[in-house]
Amino acid sequence: MINNLMPSDQLKSRQEGVVAELTTNNKNTLRKLMSMGILPGTSLKVIQTFPSYVFQVGYTQVAVDKEIASVILVNAINH
Repeated sequence: MINNLMPSDQLKSRQEGVVAELTTNNKNTLRKLMSMGILPGTSLKVIQTFPSYVFQVGYTQVAVDKEIASVILVNAINH
């Protein structure tokens, strides 16, 4: 299992990762991500990538656009 850092919008469907960092200074975006449970250390799994990005975060599925997905840096887990 190899970990590598990448924006979550580069993950493929069904790929998993652990959130490493949220790379934005936009307080509204940070607030939105935190309210959805997307925080550093959180595991996420890609459910779909089009037309929007849908992530499984814990027991919840959240949908974000490409702009928001691009600020979520994850350590991708390659199986």
